[in-house]
Amino acid sequence: MHLKIYDGAEGIGGTKIYLGHENHGIFLDFGLNFATYGKYFKEFLGMRAIRGLNDPLEMGLLPPIDAYREDLYPSDLHIPHLEKIPVNAVLITHAHMDHYGMMGYLSFHIPIVASPETLAIIKAYQDAGKADNASSIIYAAIREEVTSSVPVLKSMGNNIRSNEEKIRKYLRIRKIIPTESLSKEEKEFLYLQSNQRREEYLRENMEFGKLASLPFRVNAHPVGHSIYGAVGYIVNMDFEHESVRVAYTGDFRVHGERAEKTKEFVRRARGSNILIIEGTRVSEKKHRHTTEMEVLENCSAAVGEERKLVVADFSARNFERLNIFAKIARENGRKLVVTEKDAYAIKGLLSTGTIIELSDIWVYDKPKDSVGWWQKKLMQDELWEDRYVSPGEIRESPGEYILAFSLYDMPNLMDIKSYGGTYLYSSTEALSEDAELDFKTLSNWLKKYGIRSVGFFIDADGKPQFEEGYHASGHASGEEIYEFIAAIDPEIIIPVHTANPTWFSHNFDNALILRNGESLNF
Repeated sequence: MHLKIYDGAEGIGGTKIYLGHENHGIFLDFGLNFATYGKYFKEFLGMRAIRGLNDPLEMGLLPPIDAYREDLYPSDLHIPHLEKIPVNAVLITHAHMDHYGMMGYLSFHIPIVASPETLAIIKAYQDAGKADNASSIIYAAIREEVTSSVPVLKSMGNNIRSNEEKIRKYLRIRKIIPTESLSKEEKEFLYLQSNQRREEYLRENMEFGKLASLPFRVNAHPVGHSIYGAVGYIVNMDFEHESVRVAYTGDFRVHGERAEKTKEFVRRARGSNILIIEGTRVSEKKHRHTTEMEVLENCSAAVGEERKLVVADFSARNFERLNIFAKIARENGRKLVVTEKDAYAIKGLLSTGTIIELSDIWVYDKPKDSVGWWQKKLMQDELWEDRYVSPGEIRESPGEYILAFSLYDMPNLMDIKSYGGTYLYSSTEALSEDAELDFKTLSNWLKKYGIRSVGFFIDADGKPQFEEGYHASGHASGEEIYEFIAAIDPEIIIPVHTANPTWFSHNFDNALILRNGESLNF
């Protein structure tokens, strides 16, 4: 058995872990390394889509393996030593970009394995996001170097036969292997496209597989995290005289709505030969442990003190937190207003059976130059069609709303024109200099509109400081991880997704610290 960490061993994010044996192999996650990306790219300075694989390979954002889409190889790209490895599937733990954000570069012969909720979230944000190579996970338009662009699927006139021929020629669909059965409603959501012809094509050609089709015995088990749909994997690799059992946590926590799911994963992973485990929050210092219940109580108190507008800033994909703020809105006689993109993701999650209380959730009717196809689908959905709120309505009665906005939604304040209120920050701390600069920009917006901040403030040195009690981490603490490992009792511990790998070797004699590109032959 061959285990190799291509990325994610020396920092938080960008996880790409490979398990292989003879002619078979799988990846555990295939994420975007934000730290590496941030060294070279930023807003308005990004990878060039027309250069396909050239930029991410050149800058170390993709490993040099022979597993990528053929249409993304520029004719002048010469990499003499692409590692030839078999890849039968990619097992995605959850829908955060640092765990799946580079999968769009992989060959469409490689299936995606994920939970129903994760598939819905990935599909929603692909539909509603900017089309690029990395995010083309579920479907993609084939690139042609002759044109150096992707206009092949634009409007093709009234020639139906020509239209269908071009769809067959240029549209690619990735095989999906769900960790649990998909509902009819979710399949219909996965088929959604910009026109009827494309939807029919996906309905006829999208292929769904089963975990049993994989070369190794794979079991997926839900875990708690700051996003719905997170799972850990247990992979059994059977050999002639023995079996090796590998447990991979992905990202997890042991509090919140799905804490019991994490505890069940521990029970099922007990006695694994190898435990690959995240260590986002491990350190020699003890951290204060804030729970989602404390977040509910503290944020509800802050909203209760405010009579004017409230803006709540929490991670766009933290739907557990969204449910909490919907409850806070209900308890305080307000409506929670989300962006169209988040409402579309909620639409996807509802198709999986996820419980989201819609009675107090509305959609912000943002002024726009054009309407995307996914926005039309949202506006035509009977669940949402009468739930749009205009800037003028908020301006007239700001005390009736909580706006689920972040920094990048601040330009909407120029249309709402409401002065005073509270900005409630309920998300992660700034982890880089660029992120600290974002908070200075955010502070300027708040001063402009006379809005006080709760959850963060700018100190005398101009740096953001964060108040405890308004955000609960999606990651287990060091103390919890210690108990987690002791309960599983693996033969070998391999830490990933951590800035402090030595914490593991200080606390466990059987910890094996691998660097990016290093392997374990078992």
